[in-house]
Order: sequence, then C-alpha cells, then structure tokens
Amino acid sequence: MSRHKVMKYLRKTVFILLLALIIVILLFPVAAMVSVSLKRANDVFTMPVTWIPKVIAFENYIQVFHKMNIVSGFRSSLIVTGGTIVLIMVIAIPAAYAFSNLDFYFKKQFYYVVLVSQMFAPVIVIIPLYSLINKMGLIDTRFSLVLMNTTFNLAFIVLMLKSTFDGVPKEVVEAARIDGCNSMEVMTKIYLPVSSTGIAVAVIFAFTRTWNEFLFAFTFLSSMDKKPIIVSLYEILKNNPAVGIPWHYVMAGAVYTTVPLVILFLCIRNYITGDKTAGAIK
Repeated sequence: MSRHKVMKYLRKTVFILLLALIIVILLFPVAAMVSVSLKRANDVFTMPVTWIPKVIAFENYIQVFHKMNIVSGFRSSLIVTGGTIVLIMVIAIPAAYAFSNLDFYFKKQFYYVVLVSQMFAPVIVIIPLYSLINKMGLIDTRFSLVLMNTTFNLAFIVLMLKSTFDGVPKEVVEAARIDGCNSMEVMTKIYLPVSSTGIAVAVIFAFTRTWNEFLFAFTFLSSMDKKPIIVSLYEILKNNPAVGIPWHYVMAGAVYTTVPLVILFLCIRNYITGDKTAGAIK
C-alpha cells in the first residue's frame, strides 16, 4: 500500500473517530435524561450506575403529567413562543434586508447599536423591566413574555439574517431589478426564498431561546394556568425540599419539554439542507 493511501486511510479513520466522539458527547445528556426518567427514586443514585433500569418506571411520566399541569403548560409555551417568533420575524426580516441591501442615513450607527444591545443580560435589568411592565398593566399576561423575549432575541436574529442575506447572489438581485421589481418585491420574491435555510435556522434559534426562557416567565407570571412548561418543571424542584430533589420526576419533565424541540427540527429539517440558490443564475 502506497504512502498516499495510508495517509488517506488514517485521515478517514481519525475523522470517523472524531465524529463518533462528538456524537457521543452530544447524545450523552439525552441518554442520561431518558435513563433517569425511567428509574424509581431509590435507583437514581445506585452504584454501579446502570443505564437500563432493572424496573422501568413508566409511572414517572404519568405522575409528572399531573404534577406539571402539562396541558396548560404546553398551551402557554406554544402561545408565547409562537407569538414571539411571529413578532421577531415581522421585524427582523425587513431590518436585516435594510442593513444588507439598502442605503440610508445613519446605517452604520444603527448597526452598531444593534451590536451593542447584545452586551446587556436580562437579569441586569429585571427590576426596572418589572416596574415598566407593571406600569403598562401587563403583569401576569402572556403578552409581557412575548414583548420581553422579542426584545432580547431580536438583535441577534437581525444579525443572523443579515449575514444570510449578504450571501444572496447580487446577480439575482440585479436581474430582478432589471425586470422591474421594487425593494419589497426583491425581498419577498428573491431574498426570502433564497434565504429559507437561514430563516429556518433563525426560527429554530428563536424557538429554543423562547421555549427555554425562565427568568421572565417566573418573574412576570403568577397564575398557574398561564405559566409556561419550563416554569412548571421548576415547580417539581421545590415541591418536596425536605426529601431532596426528585430527579426521576425532573428528568421525566425534561423529556416532556424537549419533545417539541425535536418535533420542530424534524418538521423543518428539509429547509436547512440543500442549496437554495442552485439554478437561480442562468
């Protein structure tokens, strides 16, 4: 076997081993979560650790379903997350298009403001935000969460979409303008279809951040039927402080909260693969 073939085989082997290691690292928390969720309380900390419990406790999911108020929690989370994604995209897509393709006064200054806004963590301003939301009469409303999640996720989505729009071939845009398309038509007929992959990634990011957001939901909501599923999961942690954290229930609840993320990814996976610009330029 020649030296070239040996080096090629070694590179391929190293790549496969590295890929397998990354997959194991990524799947380890998921496997641990599912394993603990199927154990009884006495089996969680047994030594040696067993991945497949001797007695599979499916009743954990039944009990957690009632403890977490799964139906109302999912309903609130879907309302808040859906409203946030719609509001973010309605604002972020035109803003990213403007930064990427239009010339206007103070464009660079506005862009720097968007960048600087990423420096502020929500926890730093939670007290003045609570006072503001209270004065607006939005305490204990889901709309307050939509506003807060939109505010703190919008800038990053705009930057993400701008980088995506920057990759749209200029030849396609020029051809559309020659055909008589105005700026709105260029955005809707060229940028949105060609950038569907980047938009899908932005939707996933916004969904994940909003679905898992805890601080605003815990601070601004008091009615149990309005609290998102992530806050319902926290209720399990504080139900029995005297006997410790019921990790088998917590992991079962975590499985419930993770399922929508998996479903979302499966639904839009076709939008984040492939080359959307293929055949666009003749």
